[in-house]
Amino acid sequence: MKINNRRKTILAVYGFSFILLLDFIFLFFADRFLKMNDTTLYVICFIIFLLASWRLITLKLFSLEITEHIISVKYGNLFSQLKRPVLEVPLQKVVSLKIDKEIMDRILLISIKSKRGIRNFHYRIGSISNTEAEKFEKIKNIIKASSINEA
Repeated sequence: MKINNRRKTILAVYGFSFILLLDFIFLFFADRFLKMNDTTLYVICFIIFLLASWRLITLKLFSLEITEHIISVKYGNLFSQLKRPVLEVPLQKVVSLKIDKEIMDRILLISIKSKRGIRNFHYRIGSISNTEAEKFEKIKNIIKASSINEA
């Protein structure tokens, strides 16, 4: 079973690119037709440009894949299209798996049993669709079932 945020991330890229385009168009026409202070206009457009650019740069592609015995988390930059595995562990070592919602993103929290105790891993996954959220609930149930069978 596999969960990824590719579709939502691509939509976000289109949305933020459109905001950047509107920012430049607004700057061009506002400079010509509006009677605004140039400094105020440039500051507003620069702030919008910085926020949209920062958001584009920080977008990440995320993939959570679960097989019969292994859970794998792959994470990568949107522009390189290369997803590297950042976590691959046996399924029986996973203690808990949950998604926390922040203001603009969601964070995947994975707790794993190790020799030194329980280790926690945090991954920014952006936004995921409802079908991906349903798949995530199925994965949580599989992990609960495997931890019950182990005990």
